[in-house]
Amino acid sequence: MPVYFLKNFNLLRMPGFKMIGFGIVLWMSWCMWMFPPRCFAQADTDRKFIVVLDAGHGGSDVGARGSFSLEKNVALAITLKLGQLLEQTQPDVKVVYTRTTDTYPALYERADLANKVHADLFISIHCNSMPYHRVLVGHRYVKRNGKRVRVPIYKMVRSDTETGTETYVLGLHRMGQKTQAIESEMEADSNDVEARENAYIVHEKNYQQNYGGFDPSKPETYILLALHSSAYLSQSIAFADSVEQEFKRVGRPSRGVKQKGLAVLAGTAMPAVLVETGFINNPREEKYLNSPEGQLEIAQCIARAIEKYKQAVWKYRSLVNTVHESFATDAPATPVYRIQLLVSSHYYQPGDRIFQHLGMPVDIEDTTINQQKAYRYLTGRFLQRDSAEQKLDFVRQIGFKDAFIVVYQQGSRVNP
Repeated sequence: MPVYFLKNFNLLRMPGFKMIGFGIVLWMSWCMWMFPPRCFAQADTDRKFIVVLDAGHGGSDVGARGSFSLEKNVALAITLKLGQLLEQTQPDVKVVYTRTTDTYPALYERADLANKVHADLFISIHCNSMPYHRVLVGHRYVKRNGKRVRVPIYKMVRSDTETGTETYVLGLHRMGQKTQAIESEMEADSNDVEARENAYIVHEKNYQQNYGGFDPSKPETYILLALHSSAYLSQSIAFADSVEQEFKRVGRPSRGVKQKGLAVLAGTAMPAVLVETGFINNPREEKYLNSPEGQLEIAQCIARAIEKYKQAVWKYRSLVNTVHESFATDAPATPVYRIQLLVSSHYYQPGDRIFQHLGMPVDIEDTTINQQKAYRYLTGRFLQRDSAEQKLDFVRQIGFKDAFIVVYQQGSRVNP
């Protein structure tokens, strides 16, 4: 259901819109669980839709190599064309670049920039490449402990016939199966995008501090990263699917939407995707990726997907504003369920690191415990207790073990 909701970009088909009164209330409570808080902000008609465009790699990180070109340069060229196209055709979009020259911003800096400008969408542009693998080409004899031993001879080769596009979102990696599933998925995937895109992290200064202990060689790392952006997964998948549909429309082979533990996506507090625009180690695709016509076609496909997604978001925010107004009128009779995260004598800012995985705004109430000033930290506003309980499970999973539900009515706390 959540994927269908934005995937088809037709919000009025949702059953909640065919009912009035209580039906709208039920639909809104479902959305409060499925959609991050930014979707519920009052729509600012003067505010532009902010898209952060990230040209993959850069500087000393060249990315994948073709026979005559480098991924970092192709990604930058496509990114700049996409940005120019958006500025020319979609005046309600503000474009922010993570880089416009041959430099290497650290992956966490790219995500931090997107968060700082309060982006609505983060798009990282890349080129694909098949990895090298060993092929047995023969045998030879060597002496070991005075005996002739037959040993294999291997050659490192890679396929140069793979074609098509892929769009990645941050992978949840089937949380119930955890590490075992992740390891088997990695082994089964001959095109190891995770390893390639995350590998350069270890060359960044203080990478362990900047990525909170991220180690691209450890599969359990991806479990932690997946939790960070789970609130935006449904929107990311919807947008990624739209990108791949646009590629199909112009005849590009689509390899579909996939999930991987990509660090550049994990730190973003908004829907985020990584687009693999083609295989740079395929001679025919390399020519296409480097041609002005090919780069423009790729940019146009992504721009059309942005336009569809943006219109869905604007329509949704407008509807939420209307419902907010009706709720405000009836507020005295409507109980609201909230989640209390913790009570502490220490004052935390709503944007502090302790709350970074929530994906929801945090409110602070003053209180007194043992005649000393303390602070209650609350999140979420739900019209149905079931919705609050579902969100409470997630809140406890990310570290707020003592969180519980409280009820408010007429703006006052009903239970302690």
